[in-house]
Amino acid sequence: MRSLALLLVMALAATGCARFDDRLDDPFTPAPGPGMGAAPPSTPPGSPPPSPTPRSGQPEPTPESGPCVDPDPAVIATCLDPAVAVAGVGQRALVAQSSGRVTIVSVDAQPEEFGRVDVRGGRVAAVAPSPDFAQDRLVYLLVVGDGPSRVDRLARGDAPRTVTELAPADSGGMAFVDGVLTVGVGPELVRFPGFTGIGRATEPEVVARNLGGIRALCTHERDLYLSAVTDRGAVVRTADRVVWTWPDQRDAGGCAATADSLALALPDAERADVLPLAGGAARGQPTQLAQGRYGRLTGLAVIGEGLLLAGTTNKLGGSPVPTDDRAVLLPESGGGADARV
Repeated sequence: MRSLALLLVMALAATGCARFDDRLDDPFTPAPGPGMGAAPPSTPPGSPPPSPTPRSGQPEPTPESGPCVDPDPAVIATCLDPAVAVAGVGQRALVAQSSGRVTIVSVDAQPEEFGRVDVRGGRVAAVAPSPDFAQDRLVYLLVVGDGPSRVDRLARGDAPRTVTELAPADSGGMAFVDGVLTVGVGPELVRFPGFTGIGRATEPEVVARNLGGIRALCTHERDLYLSAVTDRGAVVRTADRVVWTWPDQRDAGGCAATADSLALALPDAERADVLPLAGGAARGQPTQLAQGRYGRLTGLAVIGEGLLLAGTTNKLGGSPVPTDDRAVLLPESGGGADARV
């Protein structure tokens, strides 16, 4: 079993009715891409072109530098809009920014722009890849804060489509749980068992109510956890029980789960806490990661073989540095990029 207290081997989440977008009846064909029968690119997506060989007498090229190059090797993407949500896709991750931009990041390639949704007057709160992302390349985004909350489907080469609208909320989370689209907005958690990915998400089933202000959903296999803010402080929980509470914290970010650990981002505290789990229950005190190192950690996900990836939101109420906002691999302790196994 691997714990989220990182194997950092590189430096590197309603209502009973819904409204829908009629454009979903239009035909849809995802744009060709890796894993969809298209010829592979000559260089990996997002990789820079080969550097030209210097002519005789010219100096060798110097390492890349500039305002968007972070000297910390744990930082794998820089100069993002506030990175409010992160979702793992194998060795890579989707970073959803509050402005509607989605970027693919990895430890061994340059960040790659995936697409964008129009947040209108709201903001993105959550991102989730399709359960068949490797084949269909579909991404779902939860947009909150401007009228009804909505789930938008995003694909390269196709305009974003709203698949469902839910109750207005200022926060929420989203995930596919055992292949079923599950969304938390405000204090309610709903699922769409009839939704197959294309078309409308109809007839939502209420899973639980009165959960507090849901901030994020995270899964491990069929287990679903969520982070929320309640009158007891920040919590991580399942639909029917609380796993852990932070009474001194009035905000919560993303969560990330494995078989034996559960992590929560705490933006105001500028850290992530990792709980050891046994049978879905906490079996010890949380371990603090990256305290004060990268500012407001908000998005959180597991990628690859247990790497914990966070997105920062320092441009939303924090103290941004020139390379903010960033996607960063969290170290095993609070010591930064040098604390790794």
